[in-house]
Amino acid sequence: MARITCRTPSTGKSLILTQSDVSDSFITLIEAPDFSIPDTSNKFTERDSADNTRAIRPGEIFFLTPMACKNKSTDSDLWLDTVLVTEGGDSIEFGRIEVPAGDTGFVPLQGRSIVKRSPAAAQNGDRIQIKAQVANKFDVWVSAEEKLASEHTGVE
Repeated sequence: MARITCRTPSTGKSLILTQSDVSDSFITLIEAPDFSIPDTSNKFTERDSADNTRAIRPGEIFFLTPMACKNKSTDSDLWLDTVLVTEGGDSIEFGRIEVPAGDTGFVPLQGRSIVKRSPAAAQNGDRIQIKAQVANKFDVWVSAEEKLASEHTGVE
């Protein structure tokens, strides 16, 4: 599980997510984090198990660009699968893209968010996973922003 320990969550941190030589089995490209923030007044009920003076707040990954998928091989029309694995463990096939040899295809992730609402230590946040038809034939790149989930900012 991803957890960010900080004094105050920023309004957003830019991320450039890359994966070269994508595997032919699903790998996690990014997982939504949560945040451990100071809360000595016990304003929030979800507490950091490592430090009871800190609260756990939900996190979000917001995608700024489509995910570029480069077929760097000479093999024509290879595919790349993209799956959303929800915080609850459900796997939702987001899309499969076929990319001609030497070309780049795009998966429309921009404008979408993945979140981590549950503070349970063993609980994963939403995850984006990818898998190539043939190992080591694809490189991927996407730009995102990591931040405190805006839907919960200031909520008690």
